[in-house]
Amino acid sequence: MQRTVPTASDRLLRARDRFVASDPGLVRLVSAVRAVLAIASTLGVEYLVATTTGTPPLVPMMLGAVVAMLASFGIFDATRAGQAVTLCFLALSMLAGMGVALLVDRNRLASLTAFVVVVFVAVWVRRFGLRYFVCGMGGFMGYFFALFLSLRPEMLPGVAFVVAVAIVWVMLLTLVLLPIRNDRVLRRMLRSFEARLAGIAGTVLCVADLTPGTAERQRAEARLASLLERVTEAALVIDGQLGAPGAVADDDAARDVRRAVLDAELAVAASARTGPDVLGPGTERDTGTAGSPRALLAMLHRGRWDAVAQQAPAAADRTAAPGPRRLLLDVAVLAGARAEWAGALAATPTGAGAPTVEEADAFSPAVQLFGGGLPGSAGTVTRLHRPPDGTRPASRLSLTTRQAVQVAVATAVAIAVGDALSHQRYYWAVLAAFIAFTGTATVAETVRKAVHRILGTMIGLVGAIALVPVLGPDVAVVLPVILVSIFGALYLFRLSYVLMIFFITLMLGELYALLGTFSVDLMVLRLQETVVGGVVGCAVSVLVLPTRTRSAAGEAHRGLLDALTGLLESVDRTLRHPGAGDDLWAAARALDAAVHQTLLLGRPLTRTWLGATDRDVARWLAACTAVAAHARRLARSARPGAGTPAVTGACARLAQLTAAAVAGRPVPPGSCDAVVDLLVGAAAGSGRTAVLAREAGLLAAELPALLEGARPDDPADGAPAVGRVRGPGGAPAAAAVTVVDAAGRQLDRVTTADDGSFAVHVAAGTHLLVAAPVAAGTAPYGGHVALGPGTVLADVVLDDGTAPGVVPGAVRRGATRAAAAPTGATPVRGPARSVGRSCVRHA
Repeated sequence: MQRTVPTASDRLLRARDRFVASDPGLVRLVSAVRAVLAIASTLGVEYLVATTTGTPPLVPMMLGAVVAMLASFGIFDATRAGQAVTLCFLALSMLAGMGVALLVDRNRLASLTAFVVVVFVAVWVRRFGLRYFVCGMGGFMGYFFALFLSLRPEMLPGVAFVVAVAIVWVMLLTLVLLPIRNDRVLRRMLRSFEARLAGIAGTVLCVADLTPGTAERQRAEARLASLLERVTEAALVIDGQLGAPGAVADDDAARDVRRAVLDAELAVAASARTGPDVLGPGTERDTGTAGSPRALLAMLHRGRWDAVAQQAPAAADRTAAPGPRRLLLDVAVLAGARAEWAGALAATPTGAGAPTVEEADAFSPAVQLFGGGLPGSAGTVTRLHRPPDGTRPASRLSLTTRQAVQVAVATAVAIAVGDALSHQRYYWAVLAAFIAFTGTATVAETVRKAVHRILGTMIGLVGAIALVPVLGPDVAVVLPVILVSIFGALYLFRLSYVLMIFFITLMLGELYALLGTFSVDLMVLRLQETVVGGVVGCAVSVLVLPTRTRSAAGEAHRGLLDALTGLLESVDRTLRHPGAGDDLWAAARALDAAVHQTLLLGRPLTRTWLGATDRDVARWLAACTAVAAHARRLARSARPGAGTPAVTGACARLAQLTAAAVAGRPVPPGSCDAVVDLLVGAAAGSGRTAVLAREAGLLAAELPALLEGARPDDPADGAPAVGRVRGPGGAPAAAAVTVVDAAGRQLDRVTTADDGSFAVHVAAGTHLLVAAPVAAGTAPYGGHVALGPGTVLADVVLDDGTAPGVVPGAVRRGATRAAAAPTGATPVRGPARSVGRSCVRHA
């Protein structure tokens, strides 16, 4: 095969796309640039003020730089008014911390004790929200820099003036001169999303060109899977940005963008599944053929979205082969989705017409972004200690209180050990211990952050020792290096904490050079104090009120199952009611957010303390991702009123199983297999109903890996047979359900729940099932069906008495499967999971 050699412009375009794709919305780049501009300009302003007032400029400049860094790095309010209020709170908290330090400065024991109290309060106030998180950091940094700069009580009025000047300037700069426009951030995020989609198109072509089974092909497939995961993360970030004030014209536009992004995500995932097979060895590979799948993917890789949108639909109409046609349709959907979200952003609100059920609800993002990125694990761990439903016992201490106690203990121990190393520089140990508990919530996260801080300090120490003597103490040379180091630290902190600490240590070395106190011994002492603080932080996180990573991962697992329950219930209602107003796209995004938390907390468990891979945890995480993918496609394929009794019965049963697992109730083994069995006949057909059945079957086939932690003590034969009764319009119907055996004995009699569901305990066999409606005007149903433990019945649909009633068939595992199969359907033998996986060929 002849390969096309990329030109210089192609290479430049791809490099640009990779850069844009690596930073959704360019949030890291913009934040780092804004921070450097704020710090540099604040240094200039403080220098001018100090020169005008005749004050030595060093202390005002350093304090101004600290205020600018905290303001640029920690203000996350959605509105300008909120940002202004937080900046004022930041100034007050810094001054409060400095005031406490200066009040107890003359008494060493009181100073050390106050340090412990300050760090406790700084962490404890995080419970009140992000604004208080910033205030806590401001109070701690105020106390810390009072010690670092050796401030005296008589200097407090001057320091207050310096902080006020810095706050006023930063407020003017960030809120007036360089404000953040949420609509521009959203457009940059969508541009990054496009770049990631284009990267997947190129990777699909790369995988297709490699021989199946080779190591190189396996590495390329692993890279493709990683890119798909990054696409989902980018889509989740976009969903969070859609909820920011001013990001879109109105809630309708936000929903349109959400739908289009989900369509693009599903289409690119489908092309990644089918593309390598369609374009693999022995298939058409002529890149010069206009409209061929390979040519269109190459155009996507080069970012020619408009051309693809024009050519893909016509190319799909001309193609008869199923595989290439499916790939072309996916590419057409992908390009069409991009045009849809572009149109939604360009549209203006009309405000006309009465709102529908969906439109009446305000748009709610699936996640609340933290500084333009996805949130950490604190929300999940908070639910672990304070369950919101009240059905599970809460621990005595909340997450913030536990961490406040941990930080106080760690600070006390770090002071004791650090003071033994240096009476003057012990606060470096305190800083290392304090930062280890900032932005972390579990033992694994705290230990990882402390270890990375130590590694970054070691590397930075080597860099500072090598660089400082070369640059010397010249301000004109050192100051740009300090600003570049700040930029590198802020730009890379989400990618690598080690590199962030490297740049911070390098900056401190240059700062010590300006102060005239730099020495190799001082830098070594900093490393020693950092090691002390990191080790103390690790030990305290393990021994004092620990939040175990496995427990947090279990809470994330419950959250995932809860989100899956909500999605399945929404799908069930949508399929049964033509006028259902459930927002399935919102439910799909909520599930994605839960999956993100599960992966975030579960990945540390994939490695043991010895570095070996825990394959069970890896398989569990893979199952979580697979279930979310099938649920996402199930939600996207659902249409109001388009459900059949088998599909809606399966969705209802799956929702019951996941809800039972969330509540801690036992899930009978084989329950998911029975759902798969129910869907076998419907999945083998064609049309939208078959697509729904296949996705539900695939979801049910993967679900046992998520439910296997909840095993009942009773054998499988104790599991009930379940079903649901629906009225003529598809709504749940109140009815008395009776099961009678062949001898006329009543085996069980139950009344349906509010959602029409029922569960009967009967022995295996063919029994008479009668559903007698409570409401008048509806005819009862009756018929012989195969029932037994674990049976999942298709919905029993009542009519108004004008048509003969037919009881839908039931399907259960074992010998009765063939007898219960619908007429004309071929019974499928073998394990139910294999049946579910075999549906992949139809998807």
